[in-house]
Amino acid sequence: MTKLRVLLTGATGYIAGQLLPAFRDRYDLRLVDTRRENGAGQPVEGVEVLDLLSAGSGELEALFTDIDVVVHCAYHRPAGSDPQSQYDGERRNVDMMQRVYQTALDHGVRRVVAASTNQAAKWYEQPFFAGLRDRVGPEDYPRPDNLYGWAKAAYEALGFLYACGGMGRKLEVIQLRIVVPREIDAGQFADLPRHRYVRELAGYISERDLQQLFCKSVEARQVDDEHGVPFHIFYGVSNNARTFWSITNARRVIDYQPEDNSEVRFAADIAQLLGQ
Repeated sequence: MTKLRVLLTGATGYIAGQLLPAFRDRYDLRLVDTRRENGAGQPVEGVEVLDLLSAGSGELEALFTDIDVVVHCAYHRPAGSDPQSQYDGERRNVDMMQRVYQTALDHGVRRVVAASTNQAAKWYEQPFFAGLRDRVGPEDYPRPDNLYGWAKAAYEALGFLYACGGMGRKLEVIQLRIVVPREIDAGQFADLPRHRYVRELAGYISERDLQQLFCKSVEARQVDDEHGVPFHIFYGVSNNARTFWSITNARRVIDYQPEDNSEVRFAADIAQLLGQ
């Protein structure tokens, strides 16, 4: 069968680094980033150097033409820690997301799968830690409590606009709210409140589950919702026993079947740190 043609933005970044082993096997890949090396300084094969915000329309046309799906992982880290610098930096990320949507729409791309974050609704962790709420799902109103999360919530709202046909044809959009895409070092939590470690266990997603979530989001044939809008938000967590973020809709829509469970993966650490 003909491989799907996939454009991966932010191809030298952390999330892309976990996806590339699976993506290189499955897709006809086009890679783009503002550098050729990953965070460890190692070259990433096949990366085209281009800034999606400053690139000309002709450069973007060449990049997006004949692409089936864009997987958007590119991210400009804001310079400075003050609120205005953070806002200005995250606003650039929102503008970049909009340019990806519009360029995809203009050049016949069928679907955009974007790396979002649980931070788009992070405030809900407060009632969770207080024992007042057991679960949060994609249908809950976005409630970011930081500018990084605000930008990702903006990605999602803007994505729905493109998906419902408000900008022309319907562009299929899937946003993946990734929670804890890393191995958990229990030693880092030994002197912290218990809930901080439990939160990591609840949000953990293994590399193979992250790959499955992205690949199934890329490959699913039908992603229309009950109203005919091809838009979904899926949480990125494994099949964890201590769960807070709902993946019910990801199971139903794209048949996401995570294989890992943080309770099993980190059983020895949990017994030592939590006495269980």
